[in-house]
Amino acid sequence: MDSIKKHSLVMVNYLNSKPFEFGLTNNDFSNIFDIQVATPAQCAEAYTNGSADIALIPVGALQGLSNYKIISDYCIGCDGEVRTVCIFSNEKLENCTRLLLDNHSRTSFLLSQILMESYFNLDLPVESMDVASYQYQKGDAILMIGDKVFQKENDYLYKYDLGSKWKEWTGLPFVFAVWIAKNEIASFVESALNKAFKHGIDNLSEIIKAESSDNLDLFYYLSHNIQYKLDDDKKKST
Repeated sequence: MDSIKKHSLVMVNYLNSKPFEFGLTNNDFSNIFDIQVATPAQCAEAYTNGSADIALIPVGALQGLSNYKIISDYCIGCDGEVRTVCIFSNEKLENCTRLLLDNHSRTSFLLSQILMESYFNLDLPVESMDVASYQYQKGDAILMIGDKVFQKENDYLYKYDLGSKWKEWTGLPFVFAVWIAKNEIASFVESALNKAFKHGIDNLSEIIKAESSDNLDLFYYLSHNIQYKLDDDKKKST
């Protein structure tokens, strides 16, 4: 019966998803959800191949999917500066000769392409790669996403925050990832997710304290840069 079925859930393994993880693991949902963590691209793959029936997925991957609906009142988004989705370079962007794209998220890939063409008015050759192991070469601009930005952001002279640039260009917030499930998912499952996610966000100060360190203060990032409520303005931008 669906009321006792355990649902396989996959979510990103980044710091910005910690409120979701906290809510799911600090409530009595162990009989409902089997939780996996992965990169954004792997989340999309897990949903596509059927190894997960609930996923936190990059919005850029939605166009290739069928049999899904967006569920829950929550997402990973921003309304201006996001900090962890940025293009870095050691020269002004207009002087760069290629753009290296972080292969962990199709959404950030597409966002960078849109902004390069329509906001920066640039047409650079692109290459997708795992930028975590990248060694800088003159003329390169690098799209970097996720927690690695915290370690790498001071290595470059120029930083172009894509959340900020999107806001300047459109006046809208941006949604990077949404929760999806199969169309036939039971309504109580969505209610359980909303309850779990609200609990996590209500305990944001506890999460910030647990995840911060002497070298990384997450207060502003998790309480201001990242926005979790999937409100009407964010729905317009998806």
